[in-house]
Amino acid sequence: MEIAPREQRPHSGAVLEQELEVAIEAARRAGGEVARMREEGLRYGRKGGYELVSEADIHAAEVLHEALTGAFPDDGWLSEEHRDTAERLDRERVWVVDPIDGTREYLQGHPEYAISVGLVVEGRPALGVVHNPATDEMHAAVCPDPAPEAVPSGEQEGDYLALVGRGEDMLGEVPPLPGQARTRGVGSVAYRLALVAAGRGDVVVTWYARQEWDVAAGAALCLAKGLVFSDVVGQPIEFNQPRPVVRGLLVAEAGLHARISEYFRRMAR
Repeated sequence: MEIAPREQRPHSGAVLEQELEVAIEAARRAGGEVARMREEGLRYGRKGGYELVSEADIHAAEVLHEALTGAFPDDGWLSEEHRDTAERLDRERVWVVDPIDGTREYLQGHPEYAISVGLVVEGRPALGVVHNPATDEMHAAVCPDPAPEAVPSGEQEGDYLALVGRGEDMLGEVPPLPGQARTRGVGSVAYRLALVAAGRGDVVVTWYARQEWDVAAGAALCLAKGLVFSDVVGQPIEFNQPRPVVRGLLVAEAGLHARISEYFRRMAR
């Protein structure tokens, strides 16, 4: 694919369609590879003594890195499977990538993992691609700057569906929620965010810390739909930080987000 020179690519939603096309193609290629590797059999282990990692994670990371940095060599890079450096902090644009979000689900055969590719521009999510190879879903969007205004829908008093982590759901570690909340456990947080952005859930919430690469792509999808995206205490999240950790997560339409945020604040008093 021929890429226009950087000076011809200002940071606008219209021009980022080119970046989106490259990201979709890269995510689909990486997804095909990880699906193939699972069928053929692969090795896996743990990094840091805890987190699962497989040969597919490493291979998908290289597929994505080659495609995205090859097309946009001036951009920074932050990925779960690459060594982080301070170099990205000086870049205006940074690709924030999780080659397989939900490695446990991937290895266990649960169709709830995703390839997560986000582009952050000056700290804000500008583009997101979340691809689930197991279901052949491709969720992709450019988030304009400014993002669509988050406006309460007026329907936040009824029952609602909160998408939470599978482990949190099974272990009873879902945060208490106000009103008539129903919960559904879904493996990958990137996939949960994509489902809520697509209208297949109302809330994503967790008290557990996440890494930027887990949520950057999903953040762009949700913000592009006019949802409020914040940490669990309701504070905005700025990306490409020196320590790329997010303090929990709360995502919903504006009225429901305000209702849950206020409920959490009352609990904390």
